[in-house]
Amino acid sequence: MKSLKFLFMFLFVFATSAAYCEMLTLNEYLDMVIKNNSELRSVQLNIDALNCKLAEVEKIYSCSLSAGVDYLDDKSARPYNPSVRIDDMSKLSYDAGISKQFATGTQVSLGLNGSLGQYKYAPSPAAKDYNLSDVAPFVKLQQSLWKDINGGSTKAGIAKAKASAKSALYLLEYKKQNILLNVKLAYWNLSYAKTVIDFRKMSLTRTEKISDWTTRRYNMDLAEKSDLLQSQAAVKLGELNLKLAYEDENKANRVFNQYLNIKDDKIKYDLENFKDKGNNFKGDKMLSKKGIRADVLSTLEDAQSSLHDQIAHDKSSGADLVLSGQFALNGVEQALSEAVRHITNGDKPSYLVGLKYTLPLDFKLRKTVSQGYEAAKNSAQKSAEYAAIQENNDWFQLVDNWNNAKLRLDLVIEIEKAQQQRQEEDKNLLRKGRTTTNLVLQSEQALDDATLNVLKSILELIQIYEKAGTFYGCQL
Repeated sequence: MKSLKFLFMFLFVFATSAAYCEMLTLNEYLDMVIKNNSELRSVQLNIDALNCKLAEVEKIYSCSLSAGVDYLDDKSARPYNPSVRIDDMSKLSYDAGISKQFATGTQVSLGLNGSLGQYKYAPSPAAKDYNLSDVAPFVKLQQSLWKDINGGSTKAGIAKAKASAKSALYLLEYKKQNILLNVKLAYWNLSYAKTVIDFRKMSLTRTEKISDWTTRRYNMDLAEKSDLLQSQAAVKLGELNLKLAYEDENKANRVFNQYLNIKDDKIKYDLENFKDKGNNFKGDKMLSKKGIRADVLSTLEDAQSSLHDQIAHDKSSGADLVLSGQFALNGVEQALSEAVRHITNGDKPSYLVGLKYTLPLDFKLRKTVSQGYEAAKNSAQKSAEYAAIQENNDWFQLVDNWNNAKLRLDLVIEIEKAQQQRQEEDKNLLRKGRTTTNLVLQSEQALDDATLNVLKSILELIQIYEKAGTFYGCQL
């Protein structure tokens, strides 16, 4: 019975500890942040919104439906010719049409005009009361021959709007990338902090063994009191370093939980060992640039936006010549002509062609404004050029940092191996009484420094790699 109780308690403790020590990989952590982090969700929603709104710039090419209705009740007698005079007229007029602008700049409307009404004529042998029911389909066309020939002005305006929207999208993407980079670094910084704690514990254990050994020797009058004090001070220093390591872990815990919107400094997950990540960086692996940083792409789009803005202004601010035309089956003018057409039998197709020229007279003002658009375009282009140069330098610096960090890692690993051998040798000499406690503690401290340098070098390589992968799409 007792054995069953013990087994049950063991399984309960094991299950509980497993529940609170679940392994959380970096990708799993990223997925949790993407789902839960308010700032990241806000940025992503803005990106989604801009992607949806981007289609709005093409709205000018969409079809539009228009419809209207008018009712007229007119009892004022008016002659249309010497023999015809209307005493009373009531009429319901309606129209409906579909309009569309094409990429060529041509505006086309298809529709119809219709009327329902009654005309009462003054007594006359030439006319009788007339009930009207009329429908007149029509086609209208308008084309700018200068400003918007082949859709130049419209296309420039659309291109400007698209470039501005893409610039905003790239900036949002850059902001998102920065957040995700900080998330990755928070994960690895916490993994580093936990590793340092484990290392400090082992270091303290070694120092305590040396202190115990020195205490026994001192009690046997085989060691000086200075050796005893030195070993005790080394233990206290080890305890201090461990305490500082726990403080750093608590800070890393808060940052880690912050991205999950958790207000706590406790972590219930085990993380990937960042030391294992160092194995991925061995050999002649090089960083390879796969793309342009998003903030630079934003400046390039700003330059395009300014260019198209200037083109749109130049086309829209000058003179224009507009050609228009209309074809109607039952006549172009309908307002009060139904009775006349009825009397004269005038239901025949009609055509209308027009040409209109406009020229703004503010020549000096237009020149000044055009210079402003030119300056804005040049400014945006220079800014894009500088951003591209700066990004190129940043990339080469990142590659240099990567190569230098790899060399440093190889060196500190060799130093650590040498210090481990020295530490083992000094411990053996201490057991044989052929060295002092002070020298052994010095070798312990040297080993600690070498091991920390290895950990810091691995962390530096991880930081460089994550930055290159986030901003430039690098993969090893």
